[in-house]
Amino acid sequence: MTDPADSPVPPPGAEITLRDVARLAGVSVSTASRVINRTCGVSPAYAAAVQAVLERFSYIPNNAARALVRQKTRTVGLVVPTLSNPLFAPSIAAIEATLRDAGYGLLVACSQRAPERELEQVRMMIERGVDGMILTGSHHLPATLGLLASRGVVLATQDDPAACAGALSVAMQDAAAMATVIDALVMRGHRTIGILTGPVANTLPIAERLRGAIQRLEHHGLPHGAGHIMETADYQAASSRRAARTLLDRVRGLTAIACTGDILAIGTIMECRRRGLRIPQDISIVGCGDTVMSQFVDPPLATIHLPFGTMGEQAARRLLCVMAGNPLPPARPLPFRLIQRHTLNRMPRVPPGA
Repeated sequence: MTDPADSPVPPPGAEITLRDVARLAGVSVSTASRVINRTCGVSPAYAAAVQAVLERFSYIPNNAARALVRQKTRTVGLVVPTLSNPLFAPSIAAIEATLRDAGYGLLVACSQRAPERELEQVRMMIERGVDGMILTGSHHLPATLGLLASRGVVLATQDDPAACAGALSVAMQDAAAMATVIDALVMRGHRTIGILTGPVANTLPIAERLRGAIQRLEHHGLPHGAGHIMETADYQAASSRRAARTLLDRVRGLTAIACTGDILAIGTIMECRRRGLRIPQDISIVGCGDTVMSQFVDPPLATIHLPFGTMGEQAARRLLCVMAGNPLPPARPLPFRLIQRHTLNRMPRVPPGA
C-alpha cells in the first residue's frame, strides 16, 4: 500500500478513473476493483481507504464499458401489476435492497395488469441489457416468456401460484390464508358469512384466495353459493362499497364479511358505517394482506399478514443464485398469520336485520 499523500490530486470536477481511485487510496487496481464490485478478499483498512476516495470524488463506475467487456450490466428488471396497491411496496423495497447488497441495480415498470403492456416493458428492459427479470403476477403472454428464454435472461416470478414453466417461482399460500379467515370466523360463532373478492379473471392469487374461502365454507357445511359472493370490477373504494351494499342487501342475517384484500375490506367498513352498523358488534370484517393502511382504519382491520417483503427477498436471492451459477436452495413456503385487530368479534346475539 503506497502513501496516498505522494499522489497528485485531480482538480475539482475532474472525472477520475479506476486507476486514479487505486492511486489515491494507495492500493492496487485489483483491490480497488474488488471494493467497487463488492467482492470479498479486501481488508477493512484497504476497503475504507478506497471508499473514502469514492465518496470524495463521487466516483461512478462506467457500467457501459464494463458491460461490453463482461457481457453483463448487473441490472435486473422488475414488472409489477400496479403501483397504486400498497401491497407491492414491501416487495419492491426488499428486491431493491437485496440486489443492491449484491452490487446490482433495479429497473421497475408497471404493467397496469395488461399482459401486452408487460411484453413491451420486458422488451424495453432487454434492450437495456438486463441480466435477469422478475415478473409479478400470473398472466404473461407466451411471447413474453419466449422472448426472455431466447435472450437467455434468467426469469423469476413472484405472487404466481401457477409458476411459469422454466421460471424461479415464489408465491404466497393464498388459498390457505383465506381458509384461515373462514376458520377464525366460524370459531367465533359466525354461520352466515359473505365473501367480497376482487377480480379473479386477471389475478390468479385472488382466485386462489376465493377458492380457499369457498372450500372452507363447504368444509364447515355453511352456505357458499354465488349469492354469498360478490366480485368487484376493480379495487376502487366506490366499487368495494357498491359490492358490500349488494351483499348486505342480498344476504339476510349476515354477521361477517371475509374480503380477499384489505382495500376491499376498508371499502366494506365504510359502507357498513354508512348503514349504521357497528363494527364488530353488529358485523365482523376481515381482510387479507395486512397493508400499512389496515392498522390506521377505524376500527383497525383484522387481516391476514402476508410477507410480501420476504417474497421479494426470496425472488431476488434465487435470481442471484442462478445468475451466479450457484446451487439453488430449496424453496420454503411463505408463512402467514392472522392479525386480530378490532373488526373481528364473536357473533352478535341478535344478527342485524333478523
